Amino acid sequence: MVNRAVVHIDVADFAIAVERVLEPRLRQRPVAIAVQNVSRSLVCTASFEARQQGVRAGLPLQQALKNCSDLCVLPPNHALYRRVTLAMGTVLSRFSPVIEPLRFGHAYVDMTGSGRLFGGIKDAAAKAQRDILQELQLPANVGVAGNKLVSKVASDIAAFEGELQSLIDVRPGDESGFLAPLNIGFLPGVKSPVRNTLVDLNVRIIRELCLISVEHLQMVFGRFGRLLYQRAHGIDNRPVQPSKRSPQIVEVVKLHQDSNDYDLLCRNLYRLLYAATRRLRQTHLSTRRLSIDVHYSNHKIHTLQRCFGATANEQELLSLAQRIFERQLLRVRVRKLVLRLQRLCPAPRQLSLFAPPVDHKLAALRAAMDEIRNRYGEDAIQFGRAA
Repeated sequence: MVNRAVVHIDVADFAIAVERVLEPRLRQRPVAIAVQNVSRSLVCTASFEARQQGVRAGLPLQQALKNCSDLCVLPPNHALYRRVTLAMGTVLSRFSPVIEPLRFGHAYVDMTGSGRLFGGIKDAAAKAQRDILQELQLPANVGVAGNKLVSKVASDIAAFEGELQSLIDVRPGDESGFLAPLNIGFLPGVKSPVRNTLVDLNVRIIRELCLISVEHLQMVFGRFGRLLYQRAHGIDNRPVQPSKRSPQIVEVVKLHQDSNDYDLLCRNLYRLLYAATRRLRQTHLSTRRLSIDVHYSNHKIHTLQRCFGATANEQELLSLAQRIFERQLLRVRVRKLVLRLQRLCPAPRQLSLFAPPVDHKLAALRAAMDEIRNRYGEDAIQFGRAA
């Protein structure tokens, strides 16, 4: 049986690391990523220096600034992070075609059998680490192990301790011994309330968790108990799977202030839909599913979606979006709206025999508006109900 070799690449505090490449003066300073000028804004990411002063992800921005008076706050730049992540994937593809991206700056790479090309798995992982640093100026922590679980924990240890360029190699058969002295919080899935329950059972490190039989864990945690037992012993049979995410068009708006003003919310919904259908026209696509996420001020998210025949008709989608929105809207104030057009397909080149007649005046109006937006920006012209 061939031992698998799984490498986990982790660029700690990825968004901040990318910003520091663009602005070196941010290095060694406490930095946080958060949307500014928004009521009750939350910290998205905090640097190691900021975490040492009580700033963490999910903390209200106002409280973060009280905890750290010299905190440098930057707005998120998802387009930039996406481009750098793609560039990182290009570097990793030199070492293996089997890459599973997790989120910005994190990925699994299956390097099983690549030792003949690069002189050993650890050497291959070290070369990938050096290439990312030299070409993208991003320091990465790397974990090498026989499965995804242990490789991720290996890289997480360095990130937790504030290291930026470490490589930990866990040999096959050493998984359980490597995990044993670590805090239970390093195991995936051991968050509140699972962690609180384990602490109540006087279990704080993984070695103590390994002493509990799988039957007793199942009595306490149900089906998750068996998975918890396997994770504590370093058992993980999941393969590295390349991303198979279907393409979609996503438009997002975050309100300047949480609101349950129906007219205001509808105007923002219309703007999202007009922007999304414009992208449909530009790419000559149709959609077969519309989804709306409503993020409320109490941190709850309601999602509703509808499937239908392929269409790119703006008015048809607008009517459907409004019906969906009205069904899931609560009295709680809304913080953010996310609209997705999914299950995309090429727009038909030939008109259907039974399709409604094309409104050529409206089509010409849309084309003119698209040209104005291309030249002067998305807000240069809007329909009245979206203004």
